[in-house]
Amino acid sequence: MELSKELDVASSLNNLRSCNLEFGANAQQWQTLVDDYFCAPTGTSPESDEEVSDEGSDECELNSHNELKIVGQNELGLSDISSANIDGEAASIDDGDVEDAGDDIVFDEIAIVMENVSIVNHEDYAGETEKIVNFTCVVKSSKNSCCLNDGNPCCTALSTEFMHELRTTMSSLPAYEKDLILLGKLSSGINMKETTASSKRKRQTQRKHQRTCYCVEGTRICRETFKFLHCISQDKLTALLKHYKEHGLTPRHKKSGGRQKTNARFLTFEDVSRVVTFIVNFSEVHALVLPGRVPGFKRFDIKLLPSMYTKASIWRLYQSAMNAEGYRAVKVHSFRNLWRSLVPYIVMTKPMTDLCWTCQKNNSRIYRSMNIPEAEKSAELLKQQDHLVKVTLERTLYQDMVKKASNTFKDSAIKLGKNAPMSRDIKMHYSFDYAQQVHYPNDPYQPGPMYFLVPRKCGIFGVACEAVPQQLNFVIDEAVLISKGANAVISYLDYFFDHYGFGEKDLELHCDNCSGQNKNNFMLWYLAWRIINGLHRSISLNFLVAGHTKFAPDWCFGLVKQKYRRTMVSSLDNFVDVVNSSTIVGTNIAQKVGTSSGDVIVPYYDWNKFLSLYFRTVPGIKKFQHFRFDAAHPGEVFRKEYADSAEENFQLLRDVNNLPQASKPGTIPPPGLSYERKLYLFDKIREFCSIETRDITCPAPGPAPAIVNDPAVVNDFVARKPAKRPGTQLDQGNLVPKRGRGGRGRGRRGRGGAPT
Repeated sequence: MELSKELDVASSLNNLRSCNLEFGANAQQWQTLVDDYFCAPTGTSPESDEEVSDEGSDECELNSHNELKIVGQNELGLSDISSANIDGEAASIDDGDVEDAGDDIVFDEIAIVMENVSIVNHEDYAGETEKIVNFTCVVKSSKNSCCLNDGNPCCTALSTEFMHELRTTMSSLPAYEKDLILLGKLSSGINMKETTASSKRKRQTQRKHQRTCYCVEGTRICRETFKFLHCISQDKLTALLKHYKEHGLTPRHKKSGGRQKTNARFLTFEDVSRVVTFIVNFSEVHALVLPGRVPGFKRFDIKLLPSMYTKASIWRLYQSAMNAEGYRAVKVHSFRNLWRSLVPYIVMTKPMTDLCWTCQKNNSRIYRSMNIPEAEKSAELLKQQDHLVKVTLERTLYQDMVKKASNTFKDSAIKLGKNAPMSRDIKMHYSFDYAQQVHYPNDPYQPGPMYFLVPRKCGIFGVACEAVPQQLNFVIDEAVLISKGANAVISYLDYFFDHYGFGEKDLELHCDNCSGQNKNNFMLWYLAWRIINGLHRSISLNFLVAGHTKFAPDWCFGLVKQKYRRTMVSSLDNFVDVVNSSTIVGTNIAQKVGTSSGDVIVPYYDWNKFLSLYFRTVPGIKKFQHFRFDAAHPGEVFRKEYADSAEENFQLLRDVNNLPQASKPGTIPPPGLSYERKLYLFDKIREFCSIETRDITCPAPGPAPAIVNDPAVVNDFVARKPAKRPGTQLDQGNLVPKRGRGGRGRGRRGRGGAPT
């Protein structure tokens, strides 16, 4: 069946609607009527229909989804052309395109008909009837009240059914046809003679305004009733009267607000359909469909095209295809506008998008499972479904914890600050993570030579409290950095609980699955140590599924990076100001771990060495996502693989009678900057700093360190890469240049770069 027949059916049903016959059946009965029209009876094949099987016509068949499958000759040159869904409305292709279609073209004919039929349900009918009953044409002033119906308002002379039918008909008409009908009615009642025609005056005067009598099927009505019955405003009526006086009974044309059909640049429906079809087919071949919501997008049906493509490059492919087939190609600006408005769910992948590797592998296998057995295909689908169920479960748990913590401070303006441990009988949730390190000096107008250099490094570790919301950002200059391992993470958390915590009794933590920083035995030992020493009543440590770890710290880091990219930063204090001013309400708070000169503010403790004396390792720690500690079971950890898994306990203590002491372990002094690094900053980076910060960020390195005859010191020094003249040897405790060509064979390695 050709596509024009669906539109004919839709037009016929719309005619029924205009006669108010649709109220005899509900929407389900209308759907059944359309189903019976298009679907073949049980046991009957559409191929057996004589009309379909005639020579020269397209072959048709109904698939399992009641969709008509039309097979013909393709002249578009586009593979797998399907009807595109344009903003919820079914798109169609003209008759010529259907007859020329060569690949399998599937039209959901039932959807096309039902989308083109505007059926008013019973609720709409009842609401319209109530509006008619409550209408009155009597104005507030009794002097101007309508009394055309034997002294009564004129609207009382009309039946409710008649008024409803007329309003429904006028509402369903296009604006062009509606204007013609109204102009015809106005022409029969308007009086534009030069003189008045008053029966009470002997001499008539010059007419200044037209006089209009409004009638409906022989019944005279007032202006208010006329506007209500025809669903128009006073401005619309005034415009029609003005047009009639100037141009007579001629059609109205808009002078602005849209393109005229006579304009050669006007895009036809076929032009738009070909654009949408090309984009949809291109995405079917190249796009990656990720189940669930993709970070950064609000829609759930996002299709991600590879980042190597741009809309302009896809438009060039579209233009080539249209030129080859002899069709009109829209310009690139219209192509982008149509893409943005009609298929916004097809987007380009950002190069830095953090996608789940498990999802990518599963989707890739599903995409390539066209010709594999059904059993294997079902197994791949179930595998991806199981992964998504687990991800959704973990994400829901995180959201529930955040929501409960937010309700704790819903009506208070409390902020992060120092509080005594166990001082509030509340449950609080925190999230923590590392951000990508930044460099300073930073110039928004990046100087060319700066691109090839390594400025001073600064790390960021954030602890977010979603309930407030606020995040404490530890700003870590490379002069006070020891590592990104467990000792550093635990030291930052310990400092946060002592100086910025709410003093909660019950603690909930969320972080990612990084084993070197968060998911390790030292972190579990530290949390057990806090329970044993009465710093918390209960603690739960939860890990998000790898690849699905976007949470509150990433949001706060993004705010900092936005401000950082637009600000001139020449020192550590400048970057602290950037963090504090990244939001107006003070969401981000900066805490320096140390100064640029190497003075420590946040001490590092040797937790690994201290806690290993009292606790033992947890076997198979990587497969578990949730760990819980409570004061009723000191020294024990309750672990489970997923949120809905069964818990199992494990005794962490080596000896239950030998509990760890409450005092903190010894500190770890940062190694500071090496002499070579100081020399590099002074020679290469100093000129890019502001004058007032040069001696702070890139001070003079001073004299070279003296080398003694201690073998440990000598070996440590020799192991470092010198800034200049790498060929040196040890001679009686001093470093002297090697004789001859000692640096031969090293090539260009180490030249012009930053020392390690």
